[in-house]
Amino acid sequence: MPRPTAGASWPRTPLHIVVLACLLALGSACGARAFTVAGAADTVAVTPGGTFTVDFVVRDPDAAFNAFDLDVHFDPSQLTLSPMSPLSQQRGALMVDACTLNAPFHVFTPGPDSAMCTLVILCDGVSVTGPGTLYRLRFVAGSTAAWTSLWLGPGTSFYAGGPRVPGVGTRGVTVKIGSPVLDAGDTAPPRAAATLDAVTPNPSRPRSSLALSFQLPRAESCEVVVLDPQGRRVAGAAWARREAGPQRAEFSLPRLAPGRYTVALRTEGGVVRTRPWVVLR
Repeated sequence: MPRPTAGASWPRTPLHIVVLACLLALGSACGARAFTVAGAADTVAVTPGGTFTVDFVVRDPDAAFNAFDLDVHFDPSQLTLSPMSPLSQQRGALMVDACTLNAPFHVFTPGPDSAMCTLVILCDGVSVTGPGTLYRLRFVAGSTAAWTSLWLGPGTSFYAGGPRVPGVGTRGVTVKIGSPVLDAGDTAPPRAAATLDAVTPNPSRPRSSLALSFQLPRAESCEVVVLDPQGRRVAGAAWARREAGPQRAEFSLPRLAPGRYTVALRTEGGVVRTRPWVVLR
């Protein structure tokens, strides 16, 4: 660095700006991304009407986690979800092999155009970093040649003992059905859809209220509810018309018994999005 000439002085930059610049430079050098979640293969080829399996894996691991939600979306005109039997076959080895004492907590919520997949390691103090397989999903391809895709929606989240892991990247999977004409316009882009964020932390202790974030692609009426293990409504925000975009609902909770609950977003268009929530003692 050159020294100032006689009579000159260093620029008087405020200290907080210098510190911020140093932190930004350090973050850039160290890398802000925790890891990337993607398919084991970026492209899958399948015959029309054929069945195929997609493994979702951790790439470029850097941060540890002990739980995740995968929010997988697809075009139902091109792909049909075909859950495995038993469902335990869908659990990835990365989470299953991490703890030999207890099987991971597992919730799978299939839908016509999406699937929510949750795994939580139930051994205290145990976490993983990868690389490795997180989850497996099976699909049946449509009967005509086409390009389509699988993508991970905003509900995809990873957790480290409760807090969310920041900086997780996602990458979709391209599916080639038969021998379609190579036209980028034929590849299905992520469509706007109603989404419901996960409850955090999860599992959690009983609380007096619950705040949930969700997103609507268009203005419409909707409700957010908490359902008990028998599917009965125990709390929630009443039906109300909301504008398009990010939303937040907060409501009081009764005294909930320990157990597994379901948080659900319902819209007047018939869309239902659900999230698992475990209440501890």
